[in-house]
Amino acid sequence: MKWIVILAVLLSMHSNAQKQSLCYEISNEKLGIERSYLFGTMHAMEKNSFFFPKRITKLLEKSDALCLEIKNITEVRINPDMLIDTTLHLKAYCDSAEWSSLTRWAEEKLLMKPIQFEANFEHAKPFMLFQFILAMNLPTNRKSHEQELEKIAASKEIQLLGLESIDEQLNIFNQIPFDDQMDMVFNELYNGQKSIQDFNDMQQAYKKQALNVLCDFATNEKLAGNTALFLDNRNKKWIPKMKEMMIEKSVFFAVGAGHLCGEFGLIALLEKEGFDLKAIKL
Repeated sequence: MKWIVILAVLLSMHSNAQKQSLCYEISNEKLGIERSYLFGTMHAMEKNSFFFPKRITKLLEKSDALCLEIKNITEVRINPDMLIDTTLHLKAYCDSAEWSSLTRWAEEKLLMKPIQFEANFEHAKPFMLFQFILAMNLPTNRKSHEQELEKIAASKEIQLLGLESIDEQLNIFNQIPFDDQMDMVFNELYNGQKSIQDFNDMQQAYKKQALNVLCDFATNEKLAGNTALFLDNRNKKWIPKMKEMMIEKSVFFAVGAGHLCGEFGLIALLEKEGFDLKAIKL
């Protein structure tokens, strides 16, 4: 599950100005859609700071289905072959100083000697290494909105749906050149303290339901200029799926809060499709 959470944290980041609410009621009179919901999550929060208002449970219980980015995320397992490329030699993408920085990090954080690190990561795709580094900059004790929502859905026998597969998420990284992936690796490696502070600030903004603040975070450095790839293009693919689901039943959609943001965020795209979105204060 840790792999999914770390990947999801990255894929939920964005930078833009936005409305305040984290939750919206969706309707469309022409399509006969009376009530579905859109909830922006923070995929991982420190356990002691976890924000999960009771109203979220009540809204989910009023719905026929829970739709997450990935269905049954708690049970999803990543195919190791998606993380490895035997034609890749990670060391070839580093100069001597960068490789030394990586091996020092591995000794400190992973308790691996340089020879062990090279043996384990030589053919790893850079985004795999990025996730390890990012994981070390997140709190050890974490909770996930998606996991909590799935527990509630299971207890109430609410149907589970998904907008994409884990393979589709991982393939996003395969579209990024290895050099750019390595830029993400070293940005996270050299700016760990900033990442920790940003994460703490994001938690505080989330607890205040300040979506505009979350969307204004300067996280494009992590996305390495691939905002459209990580967020906008996925949002566009999701809209037809969401529309089809809502025509059939009342759905509680829970996706990373970054997907709500901006011109190509789900809020704007749904409104362009003729849906009415009413903000809900949690």
